[in-house]
Amino acid sequence: MKYSTKSILLGFAITALSLSLIQCSKDDDDTPTPQRRSTIQFSLDVTANNQSVDRGTPFSIDTLFDFMISDLKFYYSNVELKNEAGEWVSAEPSVRLIDWRNFAAEKHRLTIKPGTYTAIRYHVGLDSATNRTFPTDPSLSFEDPLSAAQGTHWNWNLFYRFIIVEGRVNNFGSFITDPQSPVQNTPFSIHPGTDEMLVINEQNFTTPISLDNGDVTNMTFVVNTNTWPNGPGGVQNLITENQGHAEPHDYEITKKFGANFASGLSVRKGQ
Repeated sequence: MKYSTKSILLGFAITALSLSLIQCSKDDDDTPTPQRRSTIQFSLDVTANNQSVDRGTPFSIDTLFDFMISDLKFYYSNVELKNEAGEWVSAEPSVRLIDWRNFAAEKHRLTIKPGTYTAIRYHVGLDSATNRTFPTDPSLSFEDPLSAAQGTHWNWNLFYRFIIVEGRVNNFGSFITDPQSPVQNTPFSIHPGTDEMLVINEQNFTTPISLDNGDVTNMTFVVNTNTWPNGPGGVQNLITENQGHAEPHDYEITKKFGANFASGLSVRKGQ
């Protein structure tokens, strides 16, 4: 049987078109399905005696001390939620820094797979590998929580400060507000850090929370200052044990305050 040149060319064209359609179909099949994600947005509430307090304003801690916070920062990282199957699911990004002086909730958005969750787990501080991040690494943006711009990196012996609390303290009912007074409040500055001071908090939710695809769920980090003078780290006189920077002479004071601070940190649903 003889075939004309036109028939042969037509056959080639049909074959090429078929192969092209098959390849396009294959390419379409290989297109990744968009990942379903839900968003958690964290707010901040600093409290004393179950009441919210303001930065720069004196408040009482029980009937023990009067305190005024001028600066408060802390890292939370490796946030995970436990699903109904008992599996821990990681949220992203993995590291965030709360800075009360410049706090904005939109900077504290984490994404996670949609689902129903019964508990939360997170680091108060940084894991050993992250703690050794070079703060002036060119890959870190100015806004990155680990960048030198945050003022949280100590040095290459101590690495990052996980918690920064600075302010003034006095005995209960004795806080001095007159800047001309010859007697002033006691300066307070404690900065827990180092690998040994990392604390992992785990908390069950009162009721399970459902996170839907595309939704934004508001949650709040609560800093309870009532644990500062008396928590799992031990009893701490905030007036006489008022300085701690993880140096040999104040290491135990720093560690004690870090443990007490972390124990007073909790998460609640809503703002």
